[in-house]
Amino acid sequence: MTGSSADGLDICLVEFLGEGSKPEFEVCYSSEIRYPAIFCEAFRNPLLLSENEIRSYDQELGQWFAVQLSKLNLNFDIIASHGQTIKHDPPDYTLQIGDPKYMATQFKVPVVYNFRSADLREGGQGAPLIPIVDKFLFQQNTMDTLCLNIGGIANITMVPSANSDLPILAWDTGPGNTLIDKAVRLYSSNELAFDPDGTLAARGRLNIKLLDYLLGHEFYSITPPRSAGQEQFGLDYFNNILEIFSPSNEHEFYDLIFTLTLLSAKMIASSVLSLNDNYSPSTIHISGGGVHNQTLINLLRIELPEYKLILVNKAGVTESNKEAFGFAYLGYCFLKNIPGNVRTVTGAQHEVVLGQVCQIKK
Repeated sequence: MTGSSADGLDICLVEFLGEGSKPEFEVCYSSEIRYPAIFCEAFRNPLLLSENEIRSYDQELGQWFAVQLSKLNLNFDIIASHGQTIKHDPPDYTLQIGDPKYMATQFKVPVVYNFRSADLREGGQGAPLIPIVDKFLFQQNTMDTLCLNIGGIANITMVPSANSDLPILAWDTGPGNTLIDKAVRLYSSNELAFDPDGTLAARGRLNIKLLDYLLGHEFYSITPPRSAGQEQFGLDYFNNILEIFSPSNEHEFYDLIFTLTLLSAKMIASSVLSLNDNYSPSTIHISGGGVHNQTLINLLRIELPEYKLILVNKAGVTESNKEAFGFAYLGYCFLKNIPGNVRTVTGAQHEVVLGQVCQIKK
């Protein structure tokens, strides 16, 4: 899995045992591999890439995936590869790159990829796709539970109890780390890629004029299902922010970073608090890079005082590898012909098996 933060490759090796949608599993290995600088720079602002550059990076990234896997000397029967999202503007299009043929050729195993397009063909958002994984991992018999992933974009999943008739709900809440990261890179002249532990935000104060502007984004008025990407919260939008508030000294940069951090917390909380009263979760399982931003987590606790926030940690699935585990599970679903989308989440007309396979004959 490579996420919208475009910082590297998350790998999770999983053994699934059994049949059906609830197999036993064992997490055998997981790691994070940093992207080369050239990938980071290109994929953090993907809308600036030309069609020729996208085609070139599709090949280069696919080759890089194959090289990184070969260094690990792991044994596996199939690869499920999400790839790097370059464009995502449903229902019109979605594009993930990382040509799978290089891994299929090198390892002589099937590579399942292009997980989002089948849902778009059914009129869905193609995102979020992890809710079926959240159900698999966290659904309880009598208690509702919430899952939150804070990547470049943040999203929540409302998992009702197994004995409930209520549907699974999920949607993107808005920016998670993406605007914060852009501000940090500008502040540090690209020396820092993110706010370590939220220490920069912790030095800042709220700029109410800026927050009012941020809260006015049209995305927040869209009734779910909804999903977001760089089209909504990318470089163009960040440059618009700088026209409203252009920091001229260190303390103003701290204020910018704090205000963007508060925005992420407020929009996550707004989504949680908008849930129908028929749902009654008390715990939120949190994953993604944002869990390491202590200022963001502290702000979430202030915004959501009635909820217990805990890091994902279940049977080897952690806050760091849950998304990669999720696409391993979706690869399993592809093999077993199990639909991977959730209609009440994406808005698709039908539940469908997600992905297509690239296989090189031995």
